[in-house]
Amino acid sequence: MRHIIVAPPTIDVSTLAARIAGSAPVLHDPSRAACERFGYQTLYEIPPALQKRVRLELIVAHAQALAANPDAVCDHGVFAWLADWMRWLWGDTPTEEWARVLEAARPAVDLSEVIHHVVSGPPAGYDGYRWLDTRNAAQLEPLLRALYREFGCEARVKEIAITP
Repeated sequence: MRHIIVAPPTIDVSTLAARIAGSAPVLHDPSRAACERFGYQTLYEIPPALQKRVRLELIVAHAQALAANPDAVCDHGVFAWLADWMRWLWGDTPTEEWARVLEAARPAVDLSEVIHHVVSGPPAGYDGYRWLDTRNAAQLEPLLRALYREFGCEARVKEIAITP
């Protein structure tokens, strides 16, 4: 079964991912490597046109990884990427383009059999990539929930608070 963990960057999900995975491998968020491929530290530094391309590539690659791994446990998922896109690139994304992004995300959503929506947990440490702004994290929350409704996958969303 494919498990997706959705959490703001302010929460460390590593222990949750390991606990869910057991002996199965955890697929780690490839965002940082995608940025570094173009010589940037974070997505937010990348010019908008290239940033959109990188984000779309991440979405498509995520669907491919899920298709190739029926027992995947992902410490990331398409929902957080989409919510972040909505938060930062909404004004630069015409309606037709957003429709194409959602269409590209659909296979990843359909393959996300259990979606663990993390509402609280241990704070994430700074790693040179994560943006640990709590106000930004709070602003992502309603966008994530809107995306669950948009894709009609609320029944697969399990709210979780990570406890030690």
